[in-house]
Amino acid sequence: MTSHLLSHLLPERRRDRDPVAHRGSEAISYTRFAAEAAGLAAEVRAAGWRRAALLAQDSYRFTLGLFGLMHGGCEVLLPANHRPGTIEAMRGSFDQLVDDARLSDVRPREDRLDPLEAENCALAFFTSGSTGMPKRILKTLAMFEREAQTLTALWGDAGGEVFATVPHQHVYGLSFKIMASLAAGRPFRAETPELWETLLSGLSPQAVIVSSPAHLGRMSGLPALPPNRRPSRVFSAGAPLSAEAAQEARRVLGVLPTEIFGSTETGAIATRQQESGETPWRLLPGLAMRTDENGRLDLLTPFVGEEWIETADLVALAGDGFRLLGRADRVVKIEGRRVDLNALEEALMALPEVAAAAVLWLPEDEGRLGAAIVPSAEGRAQIAALGKFRFGRLLRAGLADKLEPASAPRLWRFVEALPSAELGKRRDSDILKLFADAR
Repeated sequence: MTSHLLSHLLPERRRDRDPVAHRGSEAISYTRFAAEAAGLAAEVRAAGWRRAALLAQDSYRFTLGLFGLMHGGCEVLLPANHRPGTIEAMRGSFDQLVDDARLSDVRPREDRLDPLEAENCALAFFTSGSTGMPKRILKTLAMFEREAQTLTALWGDAGGEVFATVPHQHVYGLSFKIMASLAAGRPFRAETPELWETLLSGLSPQAVIVSSPAHLGRMSGLPALPPNRRPSRVFSAGAPLSAEAAQEARRVLGVLPTEIFGSTETGAIATRQQESGETPWRLLPGLAMRTDENGRLDLLTPFVGEEWIETADLVALAGDGFRLLGRADRVVKIEGRRVDLNALEEALMALPEVAAAAVLWLPEDEGRLGAAIVPSAEGRAQIAALGKFRFGRLLRAGLADKLEPASAPRLWRFVEALPSAELGKRRDSDILKLFADAR
């Protein structure tokens, strides 16, 4: 199928009546998109903005803001979320905040837009990663353009309209809902529903769904879609999807999710459709990988550049792919002994009393380990019978044959669910709050 360069998109499609997006029953054409982007670009140049924070919840208005600002020669800052504290922390780093209200008032113009210089169009992402501390990551339109060309070559001929449950403020949502759709000439929905019932009620046949484990893990109880309303493909990213969630999604949606592994820095790296939890990840075309003596993954990706990128991901090579083992930055020393927090979490979850576990090093508690536990049904019965203190000692006893006593968690928090970020990615900062609040 035809693949469009993002940098040439509006100059080439400014007279195109095909829809770029749908909002409810309204179809928004490329002609309107180009005219409104030209109007915003003229406003940017007249005002002399150099950096603008883009914070629109409507996906079409966000796309309008993104391309209008770039065509106006403005660096685009993308806050991680809409919380007032997030925006306040960025004050002084941008000239103008561009939101839904401002984008609703853009006056269209018939100016012809020149192609963008993709390498010079800067997008700054602000992500907290696992620690919760803001981190600025600079990317260019060229990076997204190269990635979109690869994604279009892989999946561009499969599916129609694009629906999403994930925000476009994140790299994954931006890449898969917006950029890949524009490159493939596929319309996307302006809305981002929070409930599956809302999304599925308006789902068009052979649609593409861009989702995450945080949403796909909440499909239990939904009726299966009839064959004539099933999507053609379902994407998931943000964290590995459990095998149980993958099969439940297939039951409801009629298609096994296509998982994407990557990061804000690297973009998409690898993909899989897991029939079981042992299904390995396979690199996207054009990427290369290697591992160091500790199993840490290094990448060479054309989406970023021509230099190898060191990651903190530990992998085991499996044929022409790899299995993800965890993070290299999750090995800590407790009383002189190295403790792999990933292995400790796996040992806890192997206990019949534990449904989910998160283990952290707590520097404010004399460097001890803390464990946040979601008890299983058996675990809840034990808490009722023993109390939380003695239940924690029971779990420590269950670990006795797997690790030294000094390496076992000393502090325990028992919760109904582990906190997670928007895409289902767990952040250490959120888990730490469980211990701070209890303290």
